[in-house]
Amino acid sequence: MLSAAPRFVGAFVLLALAVGFAPGQEADPVYEGRKVSKWIDIVQNDGSARQRALAVDALGKIWILHKHKDAIPNVCRALRVDASTAVRAQAAIVLAGLQDKELGSKALIDALGTEKESRVRKEIIAAMAKFPEVCALGIDPLITSLKDPDPAVKVAAAEALALAGSQVKTMAKSAAPGLVPLLKDTNKSVRIAAVYALGRIQPEGASTIAESMAAMLASEKDADIKRELIGALGLLGEKSEVVVEAIGTALFDANDEVRRTAARTLGTFGAEGAILADDLLKVIAADKLKDVRVDAVRAFGSTLGPARVKARLKDLRPQLDPAKQPDYEVRLALVEEIGALGWEHLGMDLASLDPAIKAEAQHTLGTLRLRLADPQVKVREAAGIAVRKIEKKPEPKKESEKKDQ
Repeated sequence: MLSAAPRFVGAFVLLALAVGFAPGQEADPVYEGRKVSKWIDIVQNDGSARQRALAVDALGKIWILHKHKDAIPNVCRALRVDASTAVRAQAAIVLAGLQDKELGSKALIDALGTEKESRVRKEIIAAMAKFPEVCALGIDPLITSLKDPDPAVKVAAAEALALAGSQVKTMAKSAAPGLVPLLKDTNKSVRIAAVYALGRIQPEGASTIAESMAAMLASEKDADIKRELIGALGLLGEKSEVVVEAIGTALFDANDEVRRTAARTLGTFGAEGAILADDLLKVIAADKLKDVRVDAVRAFGSTLGPARVKARLKDLRPQLDPAKQPDYEVRLALVEEIGALGWEHLGMDLASLDPAIKAEAQHTLGTLRLRLADPQVKVREAAGIAVRKIEKKPEPKKESEKKDQ
């Protein structure tokens, strides 16, 4: 038979579970001299908006310290029904500080759909943006927020939609009709946010959007927007001639970062970017920024592919001269791109019966050998690797290896 003390403890545990708090957890803990029940009463009934806002903040801290079951529900209630803009904004800020997306996500999404004040909408969207999954669940109210009169809300909504676009299963693509008009917004930050989002939501009608962005790029004067447009065009993956040529024009922009972004983006376009080979060569030879020249070398190799790079070796070889390319990083990139041709695309030409083909291969190999004495050790090492790749014929595959393929 249980003694009185164990029976009392057992009864207390059952009572604690029944009222919703664990053994050792206070039912009504004290925070800054007031019990939780008092803070809740202030949130629900105090006539002062300032006091209610302070109480909402207190409930957020009480949740962090005590995980009290009534703290967050009352914060969510304040977000939904409090008459004060300041209190509702504070409730959104408190929910933004939570680490668990499950606690306030539904309240945030529901509130965004009904909230009339821009200030509060901005805070709600900021809270949602802590978790891309929550943004993906709130597509519809986020799209509606793109029409908010406050530019800051439009920016926040567009960026949240971009986050939603990062999720595997999302309807973020449906936001395109709401984002496209923002490309002509009078506010620069809104235009940038719209471009950023359109590049990340996998929109329907991507080809039309890409061509609109290409036209915008051709007339845009702001360097920040140009960079964002180029990046978004790369993400959209639309490689029409109109798009490629628009990015090609940006290769000669006055802004260093615009040129570099253009070169890097072209490097992702594959064969569709080959129409800009001559422009890329001009950049390699003359751009004032070494990083742009390096990116142009990489883009030249990736867009042309081995066969067409080989056909343009006469244009690349002179650029291996330190007098033409004093920055070793550019020479290094050139050596690596030429070395990537290897035996298959260049080395076998050393044994060609065609004198012109053989001479061309020997010329290239001789130019690479000069880099074995390059002033920079990294270029010397790369040149050694490139020469070996070109000269060494691959070993024939064994029968066992052929069967495994």
